[in-house]
Order: sequence, then structure tokens, then C-alpha cells
Amino acid sequence: MRNLDGINDGGPIADRDAECCFSRGRALESAGELEEAERAYRDALILDDTRADWYYRLGCVLRKSGRVPDAAVAFAEAVACDGQQTRYLTNLGAALDDLGRRDEAVATYTRAVNVGGDTADAHHNMGAIHAEEGRTREAIRSFEAALDQRPDADGHINLGLVYYHAGDLEPALESFEAASAASPDSARSHYFAGLALLKKGVNNEAYARFQKAFRLDDRLVRSHLHAGVCLHKMERYEDALASLYRALDHLPDDGRLHYQLALTLDALMMHQEARRHYRLARGEGN
Repeated sequence: MRNLDGINDGGPIADRDAECCFSRGRALESAGELEEAERAYRDALILDDTRADWYYRLGCVLRKSGRVPDAAVAFAEAVACDGQQTRYLTNLGAALDDLGRRDEAVATYTRAVNVGGDTADAHHNMGAIHAEEGRTREAIRSFEAALDQRPDADGHINLGLVYYHAGDLEPALESFEAASAASPDSARSHYFAGLALLKKGVNNEAYARFQKAFRLDDRLVRSHLHAGVCLHKMERYEDALASLYRALDHLPDDGRLHYQLALTLDALMMHQEARRHYRLARGEGN
């Protein structure tokens, strides 16, 4: 018997046929009955503990249930049974990443990439770790490798963000534009394109992108702030003020917003109100 601590709580196994137990688990998982699916998979593994795909499905159910440490154990058992399956390695890497074991996660994703096949998720997840830890070149290589296999909007956005945070605006904008081309209704691609255009000083185009991003997804409330910055730079101060006040409805404690409001109010000769927002920007209250 493999690492099956807690694999079954000692209750009776409903079906002595392992395949039937597993099939019942798949049906239950598909129906969203995760607790019962888990029991069925565990029953199957009590009867036959050599099936990598069964450990894998158990891991998937445990991860969906939020039990990441247990999921990592199940995925590790799947890999121990069959270490040549990219999806087993990729999901083990994701569980390890969730647990903060990033070095192990990167090593596991690297194994997945070396196995080959559909490695887009492994490359993408590895790129995210590299990006968060400031390894820009490695992040770019990983995201580009993911895009070679799966050129979707999210991949282009994440590559663009690596370039953006590195201050490399041209390839950042190219990536965000590629994301828009891949998915024209991607609000995030327009939002981040707007940020890149704003930094490049192309204020009119940036403003249009922020407007479009908010129309596509009204949860992107910071679009109002950035649109207000664009309008201020274009000396459309009254329009800027209206946009900034819309942002204030959602971001009442945002220091940058209060500072931009103060600048715009000063431009409109509303100095007393501007001073109040300068104080709020410094965190001094009213």
C-alpha cells in the first residue's frame, strides 16, 4: 500500500470493484458532489493503489475543495506512479506553489516541460513565479514558450506586464495589443494598453482605452482615475474632475487619487478644495 494515510476512514467500501468505485467518483465529481467523489476515489485506491490517474483525480477533487496540502500528496503519488505525464507534474507544481514551496514548484514545472506535450500551463505558471520574484529574463522566456503553444489573451497580458514593470514600454504595448487582437472583448488588455500608452505620453489614445476597458468590465474602476489623469494632461480639466470624482466613489482612501484631484482642482483655481485633497493624499484626514 502506498502513502494512503487517511485514504479511507474505515467505513465500508460501497463497491468491491475498483473500476466501479472510480467511475462512480468521476460521475460525482462531474455533478459537483466533491465530498462523495473523494470517498469514491479513496475507495478505489484502497482496492488498487497503482493507478496514477486515480491519484490525479483525487488530487483534483481535494484542490477544488481547498485542501491543497492533501492535494499535493495525491498529485505526488500520481507522479510516483507515472512521472511521464505533464498534467500530473503541472498540477503538483501548482499545489506546491500554492503552499509557498516555490523552488520545488519550479523544479516540478521544469520536469513537466522536459516531459513535453502540452506544457503551456507549466511554462505559464513558471513564468508567473519568475515574474513575482523579479527574474525578468526567465519570466519572458517562460511566457513566450507558453504563447508558442497557446497564444491566448492572458498569456500576452502577462508577458506584457513583465515588460511593463521592467520599463520596456514598446514590447509591453505590443503584447497588450496582441492580447486585444486575440480577444477583442478582453477588458484587461485595453486597460493595460492604456497604462502603457499613458506612460508613453499618448494621452488621447490612452484615454480611449480606459473608456473601453470600463465599458467592457465596470469592475475596472481605476479606469476612471487613469482616464482623469489623461484628461488633465490634455488640459480638459473639468472633464478630468468629473472622471476623478467617479473614481472617488469607489476609491475613497486612495492617496494617488486624492493627489490627482488636488492637482486638477488647482488647475481649475479651486485652491481651498485642492488643499483638502492634498491633506488626504498625505493621510492627514480632513
